[in-house]
Amino acid sequence: MNDLGGQPAGPVCLDEHPSTLHEKRVDALQKILSGPRLGVFSSDAMRRAIESNTAEDYKSMLYYDKWIRAVRDLIIEQQLVTAKEIDDRIAELRVRLAKTGKL
Repeated sequence: MNDLGGQPAGPVCLDEHPSTLHEKRVDALQKILSGPRLGVFSSDAMRRAIESNTAEDYKSMLYYDKWIRAVRDLIIEQQLVTAKEIDDRIAELRVRLAKTGKL
């Protein structure tokens, strides 16, 4: 059984599935940033950031979406980048995608 904040949250799905490119990238980014070479944040900080989602977000977001949001929040918290820098880069990539269909 899975729990959410100590409350029952139903069974854990143990089905195997191939990792998507998105999942692999998020996992790699988290490992690089929390690894011994950079040590930008710890696994405890990652857990804190994930658990700081609202109950609604926590239930509706996929596993790696929670991770990427936590990484985003932590690199902003550590002042590596600003939220504006991230938002500006996302806007730039959306424009490029709209024009070319490629990132």
